[in-house]
Amino acid sequence: MKGRFVMIIGPSAAGKTELVKALLARVPGSARLVTMTTRPQRPGELEGVDYHFVDRAEFERRIAAGDLLEHAEVYGNLYGQSKEVLESSLLAHPYVFGIIDVKGAKALKAIMPEALAIFIDPGSLEDLSARLRTIRAGISEAELEKRLATAAEEMASAAAFDAIIQNAPGRFEETIEQAIRLL
Repeated sequence: MKGRFVMIIGPSAAGKTELVKALLARVPGSARLVTMTTRPQRPGELEGVDYHFVDRAEFERRIAAGDLLEHAEVYGNLYGQSKEVLESSLLAHPYVFGIIDVKGAKALKAIMPEALAIFIDPGSLEDLSARLRTIRAGISEAELEKRLATAAEEMASAAAFDAIIQNAPGRFEETIEQAIRLL
């Protein structure tokens, strides 16, 4: 039996990664689609668990070979989803959760209309700003403004997806429960 691909979409710091961790703990047999990126590995991140970290040349080789379902440049780094990894995960697991940016999710939904696309709304830009300052400690004001401008555009496109769940401060447990009900 083929599993269901569930995309968790939203702006930077909306809570996508924490939501997927919670879903993996509560949905038996589920798995995470690990994204490939050229972004530098952050402290505490593990290769093959958080991301597949590759250099730009390797990423571009994979694009040229047609190995990726979708790819995009986000904040100067490349991100993409491997066809082979997703297909094998769907054969082995009832649910495969992917943490996907808005552009990537639109591309994936076009080629996989059966995928469930859940947009995580962070509440407000003020809430998101506070999260970014906490999660991305040391972020420059210029980078913060860039991420907030991108987030505003992404939040405006939320209706393009199958469901919207608000993850405002203090509502994380409710966010998890809403996501599980959508499965």
